[in-house]
Amino acid sequence: MQNLPVELQLQIASFLDVDTIFSLRKTCTSVSQFTYDRSLWLSLLSQIPHVFPRPLSESDIAKLSSLQLEHLIKTAVHVEQAWLLPRKDSFLVKDRYDSDDVENSIPRIRHLAFVFGHYLLALGSEGKINLWKISDVFAPFATEVVVTYASSTWYPCAYHLNAAGSVLAIVLTHTELIAARVLTISLDPGSSSGSGSPRLVTQGEFSLFPPQVIRAIDADLELALLSNTVSSFDVVNWRTKTQATVALRANDPGDLWNGITAMRICGPYILVFRMHTIEAYPLPAHITSGVGERSDTLPQLIFRFPHTMTYRRVSLTRNTCIDDDESEIYALSALANDLFHGIFHFHVKLTVRPSSLLSVSPLGFRPMAITSPQFITAPLPEDFPPPHPAAFGAIPDTRTFVSVWALGDHGRRGVWVARSRTSTNRSVVAFTNPENVSNTIGEGQVWSTDSLQTNDNLERPRLINGQVVHDLPLRDDITVCAVSETTGRIALGSWAGSITII
Repeated sequence: MQNLPVELQLQIASFLDVDTIFSLRKTCTSVSQFTYDRSLWLSLLSQIPHVFPRPLSESDIAKLSSLQLEHLIKTAVHVEQAWLLPRKDSFLVKDRYDSDDVENSIPRIRHLAFVFGHYLLALGSEGKINLWKISDVFAPFATEVVVTYASSTWYPCAYHLNAAGSVLAIVLTHTELIAARVLTISLDPGSSSGSGSPRLVTQGEFSLFPPQVIRAIDADLELALLSNTVSSFDVVNWRTKTQATVALRANDPGDLWNGITAMRICGPYILVFRMHTIEAYPLPAHITSGVGERSDTLPQLIFRFPHTMTYRRVSLTRNTCIDDDESEIYALSALANDLFHGIFHFHVKLTVRPSSLLSVSPLGFRPMAITSPQFITAPLPEDFPPPHPAAFGAIPDTRTFVSVWALGDHGRRGVWVARSRTSTNRSVVAFTNPENVSNTIGEGQVWSTDSLQTNDNLERPRLINGQVVHDLPLRDDITVCAVSETTGRIALGSWAGSITII
């Protein structure tokens, strides 16, 4: 092979997998040289797009050096191969609080989130914020605190990373619920070396009026979304202090409770996730410049779940956007756990142009009990208890109690933590969307009650094939978790305040 022209060597190497190329690199100096060629890694990149959590644009690839491109592909292949495998090692990032009264207090960790894969953000219930830098997946595991904040009068309640990935905004609420404070952390999204140390800056404060509760913020628009009463919510611009109240759609007769579980700004709309519905409200025009300045009048939009839901929390991915001369479309996916229906994964598509439309499609479903193997489209782990019968009309069996769940930023990978009534362990269950399921799904499948109950695989949502990847003692009461799709790491936060990465 050494005597072949470089062009032929590259052509032959393009048919090899990543591990074989690295093995080839170790044979001799002359052969090793062409394995660093950028064109080889670009060829490999085009052959394995499925291993990446999101499609890479040409501009993304152009910014990468040959070594960065090689590392990106190597990491993606490693994560794809190892994601559903058992994880024996766990790494303690933060120990539990020393207080003896943790059993009678609220959970010590409110939010966990990976940022770019090499940062981990933790928001504590006692006014504490920590940002750790995490070592590369191919290096010995290590963490370093790069930002820390503590206050006895302010506690963090929401965060948001801006679209450029350069600013992480965190909002805190005063203990007396009279004001909110906004902090920002400046980041370098293109560097994992820590060459630019993150900086924490106070951006300002705005007033709160009970019963206002901060549900979400947007770092790009400098907006906070606050649930107010059962009939309205508020939008606040923390820079200009401008505020607007938006009336919620009235509940239908028979809706016992249709409370807000999550909120998110998508372009000119505010998405409101409620127990029985998902609703889209036009962003008030005077709140922010640019987004609200439209020549057309946008309507309110609503989607109603076809069956009664009882979920209280939902994990959302980052928004995707298509905005060109012909269309303006925003999308994201969500993961939730319903007490009666089980884990369900769905895709939300908000079309602004050419005509306003809100559509919701099921991506996957994991019921609580399955008794008949012909209903299963993918094998389930033997040590994971069967789910609830509601979706398939099965006979009730051992219940599974799901405590927390999370999606990665792009929705291709996710986890939940569960235990069965007879088990002495908690199981961390990981899953991956198939290659043909993505966040750009259209309206090919309509979510309906019949589609959840039918035995026809063409109509029924895909069964989520969760795999147990780690077991925890029952005493470790996991109350929050996070997923890094770029590194394959899973962070688990306990009631007592400990944080573990597996």
